[in-house]
Amino acid sequence: MRRRTREAWADGWTSEVTSGLALAGFLALVLGAFTLLAMGPLTRIDAYFNLAPAPGRWLPLLTVLDRIGQRAVCLPILAVVVLYVVRRSGSLRPAVVAAGAVVLLNLVVLVLKVGFGRSFPLTADPSFFTGGMAYPSGHAANVILVYGLIPFLLARYLGPRRWRDAVLWTVVAFLSTVMVMVSLNLNWHWFADLVAGLIVGAIVLQIVEAVDRAVPRAAHPIDHRAQLWQWWAGARAGWRRLSERRRG
Repeated sequence: MRRRTREAWADGWTSEVTSGLALAGFLALVLGAFTLLAMGPLTRIDAYFNLAPAPGRWLPLLTVLDRIGQRAVCLPILAVVVLYVVRRSGSLRPAVVAAGAVVLLNLVVLVLKVGFGRSFPLTADPSFFTGGMAYPSGHAANVILVYGLIPFLLARYLGPRRWRDAVLWTVVAFLSTVMVMVSLNLNWHWFADLVAGLIVGAIVLQIVEAVDRAVPRAAHPIDHRAQLWQWWAGARAGWRRLSERRRG
C-alpha cells in the first residue's frame, strides 16, 4: 500500500506540476520586487492615478461594476460551476479544491494586508506600515483566483475544450482589466495595490492547480452523486416530518 501511494505521488509530479510551481515561485519573486518599487518609485504613479476625483456621472455604473470582485458576487457564481462539475464528474474533489483555494487566498491576502499596512487613497498618503489594509487589493485577487478556477475546474474534471477554455480565460482577463479601471476611478485602491492583488491571485491559482495535479486521485473513485442525492432526499424528508409535527 505504501509503495503504491509513493508511486502515485511520483506519477503526479509531472513536468506540468513542477512548471506550475516554478511559475508560482517566479510570480512570488515578481511580487516581492514590485512591492519594493511600490514603496518608492511607483508612489508617483499611484498619485497620478488616484488623487483625481471620481467621475460623478459614471459613479453609479462604476459602483455596480466594482461588485464583480466582491465575494458575495463571485463566490455564488463559482459555487454554481462547482456543483455542475461535481455532478458531472461524480466526485467531490472539485468542491474541496475550490473551497481550499478560496480559504488560502483570503488567508494570504489578510496576512499581506496586515503586514504591509498601507493607507487607502482616501488618506492621500501612499505610505506603508501605517496600519491600513489597502495592499494588496482583495477584489483584484478574487477576480483572478475565483473566476480563474472556473475554466481550470471545467478543463481538469470534465476535459479540456479549446474554444470554451479560450473564451473563459479571455473573460477572466477582461474582468481583471475592468476591476483595475473601476477601482482606480473610484479611488478605492492605489494602482500598485491592484497590480499586487492580481499577482497574488495568480500565485495562489498556480499553487492550487499544481497541488491538485500532484495529488493522485483514487484508483477506484466513488460516485458521490448518489451520496449527494441520498443526503438531499434525507434532508427533505426530515424537514417534511418536522413541518408536519409543527402543524400537528
